[in-house]
Amino acid sequence: MNRTLYAILVVMVVLIVTGCAPQPTPISAIVGSSAPAFTLDDALGGQTSLTDYQGAPVLLFFHMAVG
Repeated sequence: MNRTLYAILVVMVVLIVTGCAPQPTPISAIVGSSAPAFTLDDALGGQTSLTDYQGAPVLLFFHMAVG
């Protein structure tokens, strides 16, 4: 019983410490600012870069594919 209580206490301490760890500050998008350069895989198996569309409006649509 003493060993089980010790294990529960250790798990609780670990959970508290990891929950209190500082979280990274998210980068917020500012309307009207330029997007950072990036390259993504496209639906046809190639890659597309944001720089391919420089000077044109771009709409990004992210879809979680099944599989």
